[in-house]
Amino acid sequence: MIPAILKNNLSTGVLLLNSSLEVVWTNDSVLQILGTTKSQVVGKSISTWVVDQVDNLYQEALDACMNFGRPFIIRELKLGHVGHMSTVDASFSQIPATGDDDSLVIQTKPVLLIEISQVDNLLKIARDSKYATDENNLKKILRGLAHEVKNPLGGIKGAAQLMAKEADASIFQEYLQIIISETNRLTNLVDKLIGPHKQEQFETTNIHKILEHCRTLISAEIGGSYFITHDYDPSLPEIQADEEQLTQAIINIVRNSAQALSEAATTDPVILFSTRAIRKHDPETGLVTSAIQLRIKDNGPGIPEDIKDRMFFPMVSGRAQGSGIGLSITQTIISRHHGWIEVNSRPGQTTVDVILPFGEIQ
Repeated sequence: MIPAILKNNLSTGVLLLNSSLEVVWTNDSVLQILGTTKSQVVGKSISTWVVDQVDNLYQEALDACMNFGRPFIIRELKLGHVGHMSTVDASFSQIPATGDDDSLVIQTKPVLLIEISQVDNLLKIARDSKYATDENNLKKILRGLAHEVKNPLGGIKGAAQLMAKEADASIFQEYLQIIISETNRLTNLVDKLIGPHKQEQFETTNIHKILEHCRTLISAEIGGSYFITHDYDPSLPEIQADEEQLTQAIINIVRNSAQALSEAATTDPVILFSTRAIRKHDPETGLVTSAIQLRIKDNGPGIPEDIKDRMFFPMVSGRAQGSGIGLSITQTIISRHHGWIEVNSRPGQTTVDVILPFGEIQ
């Protein structure tokens, strides 16, 4: 069976099942992965914890392992319960008939061994890396397109301005001003697509000072319609940041939350600012880093599934009147601060985490 020294120190989750596919033993790693207690696992069928069983391959493979001793592995299996779900790689194998082993005292003879390894972080790192690559490629395309568009816009505006100075053009002044005004508007839109072109001015900054400024601005903007509260960790260190740009990035996120709450006519709308010190895997380097987690949480309708993974891409918006530029600019600003953004959303709760590493930015 399993030596006593390993039972309590394995990082891999281990489950033992009887012939009825009920759990007869589990180690602590499984409990951490499932987010529950031993009393809730032992004696229960393993199927109780399999979130998605619509695929018959899972049951067929399980039967083959039980009846014929064929080991198998299921990749990215969803295990857990409502409110807590983990993605794991699960290895199923039959336990050979051997003598008794006093190192593992259980009442029912185990016949099946399941080893589970949590892969949520690995999948997230791979997914975030892909999204970052896709986003960068899209931004390069948009920047190239933006420069191509700005050249003829400048020509159109210049021609309209010259025509407006002609003596016999007085009857067309209204139309010429419309042309000039619209070319200015399109030029501004193109500039926003390219992203912030102002050089960052990094200096030692208190993140709570920025957040309180943002709270004041948004509260004034919405006229006290929502309850904007906070839960700060006062022990957090100061960071190196461009205060003006970081303020703009946070305002873009909060304004998005406020608009979602308003459009959904959410009852008792609340936006919560919170800060914590965390250790996270950097999606770019894969290394664990110490960072500030700046969370903006609301109780709105949630983010539509079709844009959830692309909401920070340019020109992607879940609102009919949205341009899809504000959050793209936010993503660019946070990236320039060597940080990244994580989003979790479901109906009734959306959290946007801005992760900002400690230390000076080179």
